This record gives sequence, structure tokens and C-alpha cells, in this order.
Amino acid sequence: MKPGQVSQRGASAIEFSLVFPIFLAMIYSIVTYSTVFMLIQGFTYASEDALRAAIAVDCDGLTSQQCIDDRITPAVRAQAVSSLSWLPASVKSQVLGTDGDQVVVDCSGGTCTVEVRYNNYAGNPLIPAITLPAIGTIPRIPQDLVGRASLRV
Repeated sequence: MKPGQVSQRGASAIEFSLVFPIFLAMIYSIVTYSTVFMLIQGFTYASEDALRAAIAVDCDGLTSQQCIDDRITPAVRAQAVSSLSWLPASVKSQVLGTDGDQVVVDCSGGTCTVEVRYNNYAGNPLIPAITLPAIGTIPRIPQDLVGRASLRV
């Protein structure tokens, strides 16, 4: 070292320790938000696909309410379960229930609406939130994840 120069030993370690938590928070948030968006998109797709299955139901000889109860609702729920077969078993049971009984089907007023909901996602996420000093808890995610589709009949 030449006279008059200041030692730079350890400077890169200090810089790394200051920058690393910020990059970690950014990468972790990207991965977690991607999972949330993927789930919401999957729920919306399953709802739309279930409504397409409802269109194909044959209701000859049935009243409107009988058709909804006996044919449309089971077909919609079966298609939603089929569309979300890629979900892990723990999530699938929470979102769909047993044989799709958690899928909300509402056919009233000339409109059929299908809703797939992951209740309390914030309390039971696939990827948990972390808390970093000076940054706080990341990421901030919605309480419930919902996918919904409607069809005018």
C-alpha cells in the first residue's frame, strides 16, 4: 500500500450486506406474487371452463330449477375439479372441497356465475411471508384469492 492510501479491505463485504436484503426482498416478492397471480388466473380459467361445460348440458324435460340443481351444478363442479387437477392435494381440498362442493354456482336472474375461492390465503399461503429488518413483512398478499366467471343465459 502506498503512503496516503486508505485500506479498502472488507468494503465489498459491507456493500454486499447492505444491498443483499433488498435484492432478496425483490426476488422473493416476485416469486410469491407470481404464485398468487398464477393461482388467481387458474381459478378464473377453471370458472370459465366450468361455464363452458354448463352450456353443453341437456335439460330436456326438466324445469329450470331442476336443470340447475340436477345437471348444471354437478357438471360445473366436475369441470372445475378437472381444470384444477394440477393443484397440490392440500390446496385442492381447501379450494374445491370434496368433489367440488366448495365451488359456488349461482344461476339466477338469467346469469350463471361460478366462483372458485381460496379462503384465508394470507393465513395459509403456499409460500410464506418473511420479515426483513427495515423492510418489514414481504410480500403483502390478499386475504382471499378469487376466480370468477359469469355467463348470461
